Amino acid sequence: MISEPELVDDPGPDPAATGARDTLDTQDTQDVPRRARSRRPWLWAVGGAVVASAVWAGGLFVYDWAGPGLGGYRTDRDPCRVARLDGLASVLGSEKGEGSRPPQKREHSALFRWNCSVRLAGGPGAYDVVIDYELHRKTDPGPELDARMTDLGYERTEGLGDVSYVDGGGERSITLVVRDGQAVLRMFVMTEGSLADRGSASEDDPEAPEVDPDALRTHTFADMRQLMSALKS
Repeated sequence: MISEPELVDDPGPDPAATGARDTLDTQDTQDVPRRARSRRPWLWAVGGAVVASAVWAGGLFVYDWAGPGLGGYRTDRDPCRVARLDGLASVLGSEKGEGSRPPQKREHSALFRWNCSVRLAGGPGAYDVVIDYELHRKTDPGPELDARMTDLGYERTEGLGDVSYVDGGGERSITLVVRDGQAVLRMFVMTEGSLADRGSASEDDPEAPEVDPDALRTHTFADMRQLMSALKS
C-alpha cells in the first residue's frame, strides 16, 4: 500500500537571494540613466565640431567673397595732391608745383592704379616726381614684385611698409618702390626733361643741381612715408 507523500514545509524565498536580486535590480535601474548621461558629452562634442566646421567654412566663404584686406588704403585721393614732398623740396631747393603731365587713373575689380607727377621748380633747374599708386584687390603682389625688383637689381631694404626697394641712380635721380600689404607705391625722382614725353627739353634750360645722394635718399623715404599715411583712411 502506497502511503500518502509527506508534506514538507516550504521555506519560501531565501531572504539573502531576494536581497541580492533586489540589489542587482536597483543597480541595473541606477546604471541605465548613468550610462545614458555618459553618452551626452560625446554627442555634445560631435555637435560642437559640426558647428565649428560650419563657422570655419562660413568664414572662408566671407573671406573669399570680400577679398583680402586693403589696410585702409583709399582710392578717392589724388596721391600727387596729398603728397607734401617737403623733404625733397627742401633738399632740391625747389617748391611743389603742378604736374608735368595729366594724371592717369584706372579702375578695375582686381586692380586700382593712379599715376601722376609733380614738378619741383623754383630753383636752378627743376625736378619731376612721378608717383605710381597700385592697390591689388584680389591677389598678393609680393612674390611677383620681389622677383621683378631682384631682376632689375634694386636694393631691398626694411623699415618702410612690408618691404621696400631702392635704386640710387646718382646725384640727380632716385627710384623708391614700397609694398605695404596689398598696396604698391613707386616714387621716381628725376631731373626735368628725363621723362619720355619731355625728351625734347631745350638745351637752354638750366640744369638741375646735383645733390648729396644720401640726402636725396633720406628725404625720398620720408616723403614716401608721409604719402602712405595720407592715402590711408
